Amino acid sequence: MSERFENINLLRAFAAMAVLVYHVIELRPWPAFPIDGPLVVFRIGWIGVDLFYVISGFVITLSALALRRRDPERFARRYWARRLARIYPLYLVTCVLWVAFFKPDFFDASVKAWAWQIVSHLAFLHTLTPWTFGSINGANWTLAIEMHFYVAVALLVPWIARTPGWRIWLGCIAIAWAWRGAMVAILGTASPSQLFQAVAQLPGVIDEFGAGIFLACLVDRGGAPSARAGLAWTAAAVAVGTVCMGVYWSHASYWDVPAMVIGWRTLNAAFLLCVVAAAVHLPELVRMLPVRPIRYLGVVSYGVYLWHLFAIRWVQGSPALEPAQALAAVIGVAVALAALSWHTFERPILERGRRYDGGAPRSPVARPDRLQRTLR
Repeated sequence: MSERFENINLLRAFAAMAVLVYHVIELRPWPAFPIDGPLVVFRIGWIGVDLFYVISGFVITLSALALRRRDPERFARRYWARRLARIYPLYLVTCVLWVAFFKPDFFDASVKAWAWQIVSHLAFLHTLTPWTFGSINGANWTLAIEMHFYVAVALLVPWIARTPGWRIWLGCIAIAWAWRGAMVAILGTASPSQLFQAVAQLPGVIDEFGAGIFLACLVDRGGAPSARAGLAWTAAAVAVGTVCMGVYWSHASYWDVPAMVIGWRTLNAAFLLCVVAAAVHLPELVRMLPVRPIRYLGVVSYGVYLWHLFAIRWVQGSPALEPAQALAAVIGVAVALAALSWHTFERPILERGRRYDGGAPRSPVARPDRLQRTLR
């Protein structure tokens, strides 16, 4: 079976745009943006990051299981060739350009200070200290969490391959609740930003990645996706999403409610699991002509995510623009830069990473691979 799950690109497009619009609302600022109706979802556009985590849990795990099944001896080399080819090139370029454009005094600090900034970002350790968390292109903190998850999958894929998905997800929930509960107890009355940085580490969001792992195990060990299952997942998404958002808006202050900090993200993960599962099982909407531009936006969504704060900083230099005009300008600049970087170097490097065979003799294949190519 060869499945690309193209509908996931529609979700990636939404996730990237949700984060972009949210940051325009917050950083412009745009206080008159609707506070009710369908558009209110963009006031909590940070949920796009949570959606990216669930998608990564699904796609990365499914890809890792397929690669290991195909050739266990070369799994690590092929896995890391793909992961690094996907995440590193644009990440490095945007880090360098952020320093060049927005941090002209970067090297005025002590050698120890700027050297640690460089080393921590190269090693994806910048989320571990307050002075490097989001210090170079604020969106980069999530890439560190993604990389930590990639390491976890690389180490645990043999265990994942033989363990029921529901058991893995329950374990992830237990770890996440324990971590978030400990952070709430330790930090107590700390500021929301301090608490956020603490609970945003991988153990604190592992229940969201775990939801994706659960879905990957279902798909890997089950039959072909079906429209009937897609409709069932869609109905579940509506039901769970209604409860999830109802709980959130009833406690939207969030950070001063320990039960929300500890438990709500798991409910959100369950909602996003249903959304991603519906996208996996439903017929491919991307084949419809009106949807193809959105599909393309999903293809370049990584670039949109990494470039959008550049666009916001540049548009901030034009205060005469109305908020809606500023949003249109940010979208235009971010998408243009994302398309440019995708076609000039992201895609060629990614394709080379996918073609890398591990540089070792091919091992016998135990059974046919169920996934010929993944989305990422």
